[in-house]
Amino acid sequence: MRMLILLASLYLCLGLSQADEKKPGESELQPAPEAMAQLVISRDRKVPKACTVELLVEEKPVAQLQVGKSASLEVPAGTLYLRARLKPADNCDAAGLASSQSILLEAGETRRYQVMFDNDALFLAPQL
Repeated sequence: MRMLILLASLYLCLGLSQADEKKPGESELQPAPEAMAQLVISRDRKVPKACTVELLVEEKPVAQLQVGKSASLEVPAGTLYLRARLKPADNCDAAGLASSQSILLEAGETRRYQVMFDNDALFLAPQL
C-alpha cells in the first residue's frame, strides 16, 4: 500500500512539473468579446436639404447624415439612448429640432431607423 501511494505521489509530481507555467495574473479563461449590435440609420429626402442631421448615441456624436445618405453603426448590445438632431447651418430654418428614444438591442441584432421630417417635426421611424 505504501508503495502504491509513493508511486502515485511521484506520478503527480512529474505531471505537475510538465505543466505550462502561467505568469502572475494570467488566467486560463479569456474574457468573452463584448456583444455588439448594429444600427442602420438613413435620412429621408423630406428632411430640409440645408440642414445636416447629427446622430448621437448616449449623447455622444457618432455620425452626420447628408441628403439621401445613411450610416451603419456598430454599438454595444443593451439599452441605448439614440438621438437625431438638425445642426445649425447657413440656411437651415429647422435647426435645433430633435428626436430621441431609448432602444433595446440584442447581441447580433441589426435595427434600422429613418430620420423623417413631417409637419415641422423631426422623428426616428423604425424600418422593417
